[in-house]
Amino acid sequence: MKRLQAGVAALILVIAATTPAFAGWGLHAGMSIDPDDFLIGVRFKSNPLEESGSFFIVPSVEAGFGDITMINGNVDGHYYFKTSSDLAPYAGLGLTLAWYDFDGGSDTEFGGSVLGGISLTEKYFFEAKLGLGDVPDAKLVVGWNMP
Repeated sequence: MKRLQAGVAALILVIAATTPAFAGWGLHAGMSIDPDDFLIGVRFKSNPLEESGSFFIVPSVEAGFGDITMINGNVDGHYYFKTSSDLAPYAGLGLTLAWYDFDGGSDTEFGGSVLGGISLTEKYFFEAKLGLGDVPDAKLVVGWNMP
Protein backbone atom coordinates (compact mmCIF):
# COMPACT_ATOMS: atom_id res chain seq x y z
CA MET A 1 0.00 0.00 0.00
CA LYS A 2 2.87 2.38 0.76
CA ARG A 3 4.32 1.73 -2.72
CA LEU A 4 0.98 2.71 -4.27
CA GLN A 5 0.79 5.89 -2.19
CA ALA A 6 4.37 6.85 -3.08
CA GLY A 7 3.72 6.15 -6.76
CA VAL A 8 0.52 8.19 -6.83
CA ALA A 9 2.29 11.06 -5.03
CA ALA A 10 5.15 10.96 -7.56
CA LEU A 11 2.71 10.97 -10.49
CA ILE A 12 0.80 13.93 -9.03
CA LEU A 13 4.08 15.84 -8.57
CA VAL A 14 5.14 15.20 -12.18
CA ILE A 15 1.75 16.35 -13.51
CA ALA A 16 1.68 19.40 -11.23
CA ALA A 17 5.22 20.41 -12.18
CA THR A 18 4.48 20.25 -15.89
CA THR A 19 0.92 21.65 -15.86
CA PRO A 20 1.83 25.11 -17.23
CA ALA A 21 3.43 23.44 -20.24
CA PHE A 22 0.23 21.61 -21.27
CA ALA A 23 -1.22 22.64 -24.62
CA GLY A 24 -4.40 20.58 -24.23
CA TRP A 25 -6.01 17.44 -22.95
CA GLY A 26 -7.89 14.49 -24.38
CA LEU A 27 -9.82 11.33 -23.72
CA HIS A 28 -9.13 7.80 -24.90
CA ALA A 29 -10.74 4.37 -24.77
CA GLY A 30 -9.64 0.95 -25.87
CA MET A 31 -8.44 -2.41 -24.62
CA SER A 32 -5.46 -4.01 -22.96
CA ILE A 33 -4.15 -7.52 -23.41
CA ASP A 34 -3.00 -9.49 -20.33
CA PRO A 35 -4.92 -8.36 -18.40
CA ASP A 36 -7.83 -8.36 -20.85
CA ASP A 37 -9.54 -5.12 -19.85
CA PHE A 38 -11.61 -2.33 -21.36
CA LEU A 39 -9.75 0.99 -20.82
CA ILE A 40 -10.91 4.57 -20.40
CA GLY A 41 -8.57 7.44 -19.67
CA VAL A 42 -7.65 11.08 -19.75
CA ARG A 43 -4.39 12.46 -21.16
CA PHE A 44 -2.60 15.76 -21.37
CA LYS A 45 -0.29 16.94 -24.14
CA SER A 46 2.58 19.35 -23.58
CA ASN A 47 3.65 22.16 -25.84
CA PRO A 48 6.51 21.10 -28.14
CA LEU A 49 9.71 20.63 -26.15
CA GLU A 50 12.10 21.74 -28.90
CA GLU A 51 12.21 24.14 -31.86
CA SER A 52 11.19 21.68 -34.58
CA GLY A 53 7.90 21.07 -32.75
CA SER A 54 8.15 17.29 -33.02
CA PHE A 55 8.58 16.05 -29.43
CA PHE A 56 5.83 16.15 -26.76
CA ILE A 57 5.35 14.79 -23.23
CA VAL A 58 1.98 13.06 -22.81
CA PRO A 59 1.06 12.02 -19.24
CA SER A 60 -2.17 10.08 -18.77
CA VAL A 61 -4.27 8.24 -16.22
CA GLU A 62 -6.51 5.34 -17.17
CA ALA A 63 -8.74 2.76 -15.56
CA GLY A 64 -9.27 -0.77 -16.82
CA PHE A 65 -12.17 -3.11 -16.13
CA GLY A 66 -12.47 -6.77 -17.14
CA ASP A 67 -10.25 -9.65 -15.98
CA ILE A 68 -9.14 -7.44 -13.09
CA THR A 69 -9.50 -3.80 -12.15
CA MET A 70 -6.44 -1.65 -12.82
CA ILE A 71 -5.43 1.98 -12.64
CA ASN A 72 -2.42 3.12 -14.66
CA GLY A 73 -0.45 6.33 -14.51
CA ASN A 74 1.61 6.85 -17.66
CA VAL A 75 4.22 9.40 -18.73
CA ASP A 76 4.98 9.03 -22.45
CA GLY A 77 7.23 10.84 -24.88
CA HIS A 78 5.85 11.19 -28.43
CA TYR A 79 7.99 12.07 -31.46
CA TYR A 80 5.88 13.17 -34.45
CA PHE A 81 7.24 12.56 -37.94
CA LYS A 82 6.85 15.42 -40.42
CA THR A 83 4.42 14.67 -43.26
CA SER A 84 2.64 16.74 -45.89
CA SER A 85 -0.79 15.31 -45.03
CA ASP A 86 -3.19 15.54 -42.10
CA LEU A 87 -2.00 12.10 -40.94
CA ALA A 88 0.87 12.45 -38.49
CA PRO A 89 2.53 9.19 -37.44
CA TYR A 90 4.39 9.16 -34.14
CA ALA A 91 6.54 6.83 -32.06
CA GLY A 92 7.68 6.95 -28.48
CA LEU A 93 8.56 5.44 -25.14
CA GLY A 94 6.75 5.57 -21.83
CA LEU A 95 6.81 4.75 -18.14
CA THR A 96 3.83 3.18 -16.35
CA LEU A 97 2.87 2.80 -12.72
CA ALA A 98 0.13 0.16 -12.57
CA TRP A 99 -2.14 -0.76 -9.66
CA TYR A 100 -4.04 -4.05 -9.96
CA ASP A 101 -7.02 -5.18 -7.85
CA PHE A 102 -7.83 -8.89 -8.15
CA ASP A 103 -9.67 -11.56 -6.15
CA GLY A 104 -6.76 -12.35 -3.85
CA GLY A 105 -5.70 -8.76 -3.12
CA SER A 106 -3.91 -5.99 -4.95
CA ASP A 107 -0.48 -5.25 -6.37
CA THR A 108 1.46 -2.24 -7.65
CA GLU A 109 3.94 -2.65 -10.50
CA PHE A 110 6.24 -0.41 -12.54
CA GLY A 111 7.24 -0.84 -16.16
CA GLY A 112 7.66 0.79 -19.51
CA SER A 113 6.31 0.73 -23.03
CA VAL A 114 7.19 1.21 -26.66
CA LEU A 115 4.42 2.93 -28.58
CA GLY A 116 3.33 4.11 -31.98
CA GLY A 117 0.32 5.88 -33.33
CA ILE A 118 -1.31 8.02 -35.97
CA SER A 119 -2.86 11.40 -35.33
CA LEU A 120 -5.50 12.78 -37.74
CA THR A 121 -5.71 16.60 -37.91
CA GLU A 122 -4.20 16.77 -34.40
CA LYS A 123 -7.66 16.00 -32.98
CA TYR A 124 -8.20 12.22 -33.34
CA PHE A 125 -5.64 9.48 -32.79
CA PHE A 126 -5.08 5.73 -32.75
CA GLU A 127 -2.28 4.33 -30.58
CA ALA A 128 -0.72 0.94 -29.87
CA LYS A 129 1.58 0.19 -26.93
CA LEU A 130 3.73 -2.84 -26.15
CA GLY A 131 4.37 -3.23 -22.43
CA LEU A 132 7.79 -3.86 -20.92
CA GLY A 133 7.83 -5.33 -17.43
CA ASP A 134 4.87 -5.99 -15.15
CA VAL A 135 2.38 -3.77 -17.01
CA PRO A 136 -0.23 -4.79 -19.61
CA ASP A 137 1.41 -6.68 -22.50
CA ALA A 138 -0.32 -4.50 -25.09
CA LYS A 139 -2.83 -1.65 -25.35
CA LEU A 140 -4.86 -0.40 -28.29
CA VAL A 141 -6.67 2.92 -27.84
CA VAL A 142 -8.52 5.51 -29.90
CA GLY A 143 -9.19 9.01 -28.70
CA TRP A 144 -9.55 12.69 -29.28
CA ASN A 145 -7.58 15.72 -28.15
CA MET A 146 -9.17 18.93 -26.95
CA PRO A 147 -7.37 22.26 -27.52
